[in-house]
Amino acid sequence: MREKTPLIKIPFTLERPNPPFEAGEIRYPEALVRHFLKTYTKTGAKVFDPFAGLGTTLFVAEEMGRKPFGIEADRKRYEWVAGQLENWQNLHNADASKLASLHLPKMDFCITSPPYMPKHHKWNPLFAGNPKHAGYDKYLAQMTRIFKALASRMKRGATVVIQADNLRHGAHYTPLVRDLGIAAGASLTLQNEIIVEWQNPKPDYPYTHCLIFKNLT
Repeated sequence: MREKTPLIKIPFTLERPNPPFEAGEIRYPEALVRHFLKTYTKTGAKVFDPFAGLGTTLFVAEEMGRKPFGIEADRKRYEWVAGQLENWQNLHNADASKLASLHLPKMDFCITSPPYMPKHHKWNPLFAGNPKHAGYDKYLAQMTRIFKALASRMKRGATVVIQADNLRHGAHYTPLVRDLGIAAGASLTLQNEIIVEWQNPKPDYPYTHCLIFKNLT
């Protein structure tokens, strides 16, 4: 008999206001990061996010006495986060695919929410929409390379948590959770999938998925 997917309940509350330049909807609350840091890390642990975005992982890690490290390609986001981060020197304004060249230390833990791409879109967020890299297949290929580089910077036995959602746009459906799981699974070992049910959710966003991997190499 197949085991049931574990389900946890976490409040959906965004504790930091968005910067004025950020128009997108944020679906990565601090409580989610806090839960997994409590579960998998101790004080002083090196916590990494290769898609730092607005710094949620890094801010929570710092708040909890962990050492935050991250990468953010967008200059505005990078400057906004670095300007509020005590350990700002650990945040790099770079493409996550360049991870191997940044000479980062080995990490104890990683949690991230990668840029999403619907299957029917051409615009690839990992290449800022460069038409030479258009298409979902190239998005997944690049994700596979990034996760391979990520695995090389994780300590043996370290946990990697990837938060993701399946996408539906009208008649179009993207099984993003499955596809990111395959991309990461080429270099990391899948341990579990957790469904996070939001408390006080937005009407169109009742839950999310967290894939739990270990680096066993």
